[in-house]
Amino acid sequence: MKILLHTLFILFSTSGICQSIDVQKYHLDITVTDDSDLIRVTEKVQILFSKSCSTFELDLASLNEESKGMLVSSVKENDVEVPFTHKLNKLIIETDKGFESNVNMYTIAFEGVPIDGLVIGKNKYGARTVFGDNWPNRAHNWFACVDHPSDKAAIHYTVTAPKKYQCVANGKLIQRHDINKTHSKFIFDTDIPLPTKVMVIGLAQLNFEQLDFPDLKVINAVYPEDKESGFRDMKAATYPLEFFIENIGPYPYEELYNVQSTTRFGGMENAGCIFYDENAITGKGTMDDLLAHEIAHQWFGNSVTETDWQHLWLSEGFATYFTNLTIENRFGREKMNIQLIKDRKRVIGFSKSVQLPVVDTLTTDLMQLLNPNAYQKGSWFLHMLRNKIGNEAFWNGIRAYYDDYKYRNASTSDFMKAMQTASGQPLHSFFVQWLRTAGHPIIKTTITKKNRFSIEQIQEGNAFEFPLEVKLTFENGETQLLNFNLTTKLFTFKSNDKRTIKSIELDPNVNLLFEEVN
Repeated sequence: MKILLHTLFILFSTSGICQSIDVQKYHLDITVTDDSDLIRVTEKVQILFSKSCSTFELDLASLNEESKGMLVSSVKENDVEVPFTHKLNKLIIETDKGFESNVNMYTIAFEGVPIDGLVIGKNKYGARTVFGDNWPNRAHNWFACVDHPSDKAAIHYTVTAPKKYQCVANGKLIQRHDINKTHSKFIFDTDIPLPTKVMVIGLAQLNFEQLDFPDLKVINAVYPEDKESGFRDMKAATYPLEFFIENIGPYPYEELYNVQSTTRFGGMENAGCIFYDENAITGKGTMDDLLAHEIAHQWFGNSVTETDWQHLWLSEGFATYFTNLTIENRFGREKMNIQLIKDRKRVIGFSKSVQLPVVDTLTTDLMQLLNPNAYQKGSWFLHMLRNKIGNEAFWNGIRAYYDDYKYRNASTSDFMKAMQTASGQPLHSFFVQWLRTAGHPIIKTTITKKNRFSIEQIQEGNAFEFPLEVKLTFENGETQLLNFNLTTKLFTFKSNDKRTIKSIELDPNVNLLFEEVN
């Protein structure tokens, strides 16, 4: 996802996880009207029990002081009504059939005005819209679920809405038909497991354009008022899609919709149904990197999903670096270097106020995890990893990692093991230094004599270990490239060259995440 830097939002508290259940599929039958913001839902949840239990819980927003939230009227277990309680955003269901390896179907009837998650409002043109916006754990505001990325499930939608709307959602559109003079019904389905953070529906007045793309339906959807400029901007979706399919693996979902929306983020990578901020469309070709970022998430974040929030960089760092790789592939390394330098400045700036590692187990406000550590530092880690093990081993490792964990969950350790196997190199220390340790090298260089210089790491704590390329410029204008493997805080070098050193440039080819000070 791309975040809108000018906007702040309040995060709902992290939901607990019931370890005894595994949701297999959600079936949502949801009715939306223009009479009010109230939604009516009949939901069926297919659950596999991993151990016997007499009660289990699902996340579902309960009524708040403003009477927003969901009011549950009944819960049935395999068509038989069962007792339940609903408070503090937890739906607790009693069961006498929750035996290990059992699969039960629970039918939950409820209605209410969503507090969040399903955002009902108006777009910039004043037209009424309904868009799911679940990240990180806001899906429980409009349907009962295990609202955590570790429990992935398939989903089926039946959406009833006024006829003026078009509907988009995850999966394939199975059917659309008019049920009377005023309302239409849309049915979408996918058997591919998704995390709740990227499960969505969208209802709006939209125009559609299908792109010419082999073996995959790629559809761009924009407001009627932005039809010309939106279709022009969104044509750029084909390039990153081709690049990722060629270099990572087949596109993981049935279709791809790129949708102009009212998402709170610059872009939100919903599986097969990406929502872009309505103001991202300019008609001037300014969406290229945003499209690449969100499309990259279809592989990393959606198909391969982080096991828990501290591993968010496996989603956002990957999407950031794979966007940079599309820049490199399309425009050359120098163009990518410009973006890498910008990203490095973001990491350095963030470190001035926050000293936490990329794999952050301390931050509990999940919105605060959307920071340059997860995005730019995660991206920089992948760039340094590629330099460390070589381009061929890097891509072999990426493909093997994706193939092993597609449609599943993975952790940082899982990724490390895949890259160790691909490269034949031990990478534990490298991963610990850059992902599980706060900070980065802060380097000061000093020319001590005409042919001598020192390189000092002045950051607090231990020395970082890294390869460093140094470009020397001599008084006569000639240059020399040197390569060092730094392992200590202070490194001194005396050149056998009798020329006088005029200046020193560190990392001229942009391969290292570091900060230089005078």
